[in-house]
Amino acid sequence: MPTPSPHDDVEQAELYLRRGRDVMRRLQEAGARIGAVAGTAESADGLVRATADGRGGITGLRLNPRAMRLGAGALSRQVTEVLQAAQRDAETQTKQIVDGALADTADLPPPPGEDFIRERVDQIARNLR
Repeated sequence: MPTPSPHDDVEQAELYLRRGRDVMRRLQEAGARIGAVAGTAESADGLVRATADGRGGITGLRLNPRAMRLGAGALSRQVTEVLQAAQRDAETQTKQIVDGALADTADLPPPPGEDFIRERVDQIARNLR
């Protein structure tokens, strides 16, 4: 097997940098998509609707005027359930985005370590003699 040349090292470093930039771009895109997540939920009777963002924050709650007939306890339970369901929906969407972004990084090779670089410098120095 021929000894890799310094030119091969440069090509490998450039490849690693390109792949690293691609991964960073995809992660930034994933962050933007998470920012656009809108988890939604609605009660079975349609009286309560809620939305949540990709970070779990409640962004909307809509009560049908008929919901006021439920009574305080029933309305409170229904609102809580719908809010939690909207948050779970947003969490599911966010997890899918994160899992996809992390899958994109799986094939990224680890950067060369100090030992590799030291060996390559020594090899280049030997070749200069």
